[in-house]
Amino acid sequence: MIKVLDDPGYTELQEENTWLRGSLREARRGQDSAERIALMCMVLFSIAGTLLALTWSGMIVV
Repeated sequence: MIKVLDDPGYTELQEENTWLRGSLREARRGQDSAERIALMCMVLFSIAGTLLALTWSGMIVV
């Protein structure tokens, strides 16, 4: 069997696996944060839209 010089060893693969796990964890945290911000914006826009509609319809007088 011929060994290729660029063939990664076990320790290199283990380091790469550790790095990938860290990247995945960081990506998940970023995704959770983005979803939380999107939810807050959706709630804020729905409240603002409701208040604006009530103001325009005359139910709330400024």
